[in-house]
Amino acid sequence: MTDAEPGWRGARHDPEKRRLPRPPFSFDVAVVGGGTAGLTAALAAGHEGARVALVEREGRLGGDCTYYGCVPSKALIDVAQAAADAGELVRAGVLVAEPRLDFAAVRERQRRIVAEVAADERVDRFSARGIEVIHGDARFVDAHRILVGEREIRARRFVIATGTAPATPAVPGLDAVPYLTSRTIFDLEALPGRMLVVGAGAIGIELAQAFSRFGSHVTVVEQLEKLLSQHDPEVGALVERSLRREGVELRLGHRIRRASRRGNEVALDLDGETVLGDVLLVATGRTATTAALGLDAIGVETERGFVRVDERCRTSVANVFAAGDVTGGSILTHVAAHEGAVAGRNAAGKRAKRDLRVVPSVVFVDPEVASVGLCEREARERHGAGAVRAVAFPMTRVDRARIAGRSEGFVKLVTAKRRLLGWAGGGRLVGAQIVGRGAGELIHECALAMRVDAFAGRLAQTIHAYPTMSVGVQQAASRLFPLGRSLVEGDDDGDRRRL
Repeated sequence: MTDAEPGWRGARHDPEKRRLPRPPFSFDVAVVGGGTAGLTAALAAGHEGARVALVEREGRLGGDCTYYGCVPSKALIDVAQAAADAGELVRAGVLVAEPRLDFAAVRERQRRIVAEVAADERVDRFSARGIEVIHGDARFVDAHRILVGEREIRARRFVIATGTAPATPAVPGLDAVPYLTSRTIFDLEALPGRMLVVGAGAIGIELAQAFSRFGSHVTVVEQLEKLLSQHDPEVGALVERSLRREGVELRLGHRIRRASRRGNEVALDLDGETVLGDVLLVATGRTATTAALGLDAIGVETERGFVRVDERCRTSVANVFAAGDVTGGSILTHVAAHEGAVAGRNAAGKRAKRDLRVVPSVVFVDPEVASVGLCEREARERHGAGAVRAVAFPMTRVDRARIAGRSEGFVKLVTAKRRLLGWAGGGRLVGAQIVGRGAGELIHECALAMRVDAFAGRLAQTIHAYPTMSVGVQQAASRLFPLGRSLVEGDDDGDRRRL
């Protein structure tokens, strides 16, 4: 293929290609990893006309999100939410028999949903787009060659998208104890009577609440003293109250001295007490899956195994890109998809940039926690205390929340003073945190406002359908911009004290 031929756009502008003789390439782009980032990268590169190979070590595409993460966990959480809601029916005047859990049916539903999602990621769907899917472990020979089994694949450029795996904490005795991770928890065929959870991040508390609602006695052990410490304090405090009220035992600020087996039980020795369980779930973060790729041999720089990239998803090697969780940034599926598209396009000769200025995230507990941008503490550290305003509007004053009996939570908006316009229009929206039913859906209005750099008053001026939960966002914004559509009177300081 010459530089002028279709299928390799931009090669004529690459000085490397002018200086060095070009070996025969089987592919323009080879993507290593068939999860969210890898699939998106392969499709993006193919869309640009490149000849693409997609290498995946497992016998199926989709990665952790489809089989071990987002899809199966939310399918489980959805049923747990339905079980919790069933208990509220009597209060609403609906007389029903006491609900009983069929865990086998729950697991079957979960498997069915995973299969439905996985059907969108079948090999033949990618083959139909001209992408060759190759199964096996990949290892770099040099910057233009990888070995997959005994097959050598030559490509002009590569995209590394091998994702992450559950991290194991350095706890004495843990290696001798059977434990589950976010990758194996869904292999359970029977509901455990008692569950121990190590780690109170998003995965840990989501699954802790779900299994508690199914009927397991759940104890969560966390070294930090507060939940969701990356959010403002009132967020973690509200979630903590909710979990404790539902019977989840929280051991916050505790270090695990030792893990051991006691017959059929698992024991965790903490500071001054021992907690026992039938199963142990370890949910203490993620580690990069790059050790077997041979990146050091070709000069790709890593940090704790995560691949270092720039705004174009380029690594330290000119023709090698990386995207998704393996880069060690925000370990979120939607970020992986965004980076995969950037890396795929650039590997095909384009010059796209990733834009992570506005990234919403959701913790799927009840009440749901959604956030975007800076929390109040971060905003004051970045912009200065005098250049930041934060307001909160409680869900107890949102009529839709009252009607649904879901008035726990709040909408919190953070704005910063504009350089020339000051506080005109209520200031520039730099962050939002929403706690409550449907928070993950509501946060995107705030994300869009930030994306287009709108002043906060636009949220107040926009007519919102009544009665919907979104009115809470409008009313929070009206406290920053009094000329908006304030439907209720109130004192923000007083409301914040009651959160």
